[in-house]
Amino acid sequence: MTVEGKDTGRAYRGAAEAERLGPHTVQLRAGGGKYPYGSPLLVTGTERTAMLDSCLEAVPEDADLLLISHYHEDHTVGLGSFRGEVRVHERDLDAVRAEDAFAEAMGMSEDAVASVRRDFAWSPVPHAQGFADGDVFDLGGGVRITAVHLPGHTPGHCGFLVEPDGVLFLGDVDLSSFGPLYSDEESGIADFRAALARCAQIEAQVFTGAHHKGPYRDREEYLAALEAFSRVLDAREQAVLDLVRAGAATPEEMVGKGVVYRPGKRPSFADGVELRTCEKHLADLAERGVVRGPDAEGRYTLA
Repeated sequence: MTVEGKDTGRAYRGAAEAERLGPHTVQLRAGGGKYPYGSPLLVTGTERTAMLDSCLEAVPEDADLLLISHYHEDHTVGLGSFRGEVRVHERDLDAVRAEDAFAEAMGMSEDAVASVRRDFAWSPVPHAQGFADGDVFDLGGGVRITAVHLPGHTPGHCGFLVEPDGVLFLGDVDLSSFGPLYSDEESGIADFRAALARCAQIEAQVFTGAHHKGPYRDREEYLAALEAFSRVLDAREQAVLDLVRAGAATPEEMVGKGVVYRPGKRPSFADGVELRTCEKHLADLAERGVVRGPDAEGRYTLA
């Protein structure tokens, strides 16, 4: 559904379609929502208009406030030219403000950062400010947005609850069949599991992520999608344990064995993502006493 009207179009520029989720909330769906595109929200109060994330073909223009779910390039498109108020959780703030912090957090080379600058019109936002879990942004007329800290994807990854519309924006708890992504330097499996549990507890009328899944207006359908998304974590853990049992005892030996990506044709960044994912699963399993290691050669064994 495409929503027309002044209140929808005045705060962003781009070619995104728009679907109304509530009296004050519209979801902008660019390029179908799949990476590298996205599906940010536009929320209008009587005093301010807020945009939740920025993406290709849906870039903030004259919104008063931009709330960022996390620092990744597909959620921060064109922010260097946005002069309004920019806010992000305090744990992701450095990676939004400074290029070196962004590159370190993402594990990116100089060439990769240059590619992000070119492909996503990305640049640091030195004037960005932080917020904390539970902070409320009042847009006027009873319209409020509450930050909901959902770490794991990044340390400061957040969702946002829009009231009185009852819309929960889940960011990159995106409910995709790919499952959770936690390959950044400070991403964490335990944090992600806790975030997923929190997502199941929040009451809302509409649940939607930052990409192509949703919106969900039926709570049971949403919880089923959340459970399926969560099971991917368990499947990857089991795949890592099976590889340890079969003798692939280091993270490097697990790359290309199907933990994250199916064997065969793989994206160019697959090896790095898979290596870091296996490292995190092995560390998590070791902390829980399920495996032992790493030894002096970086190898793990079943406990």
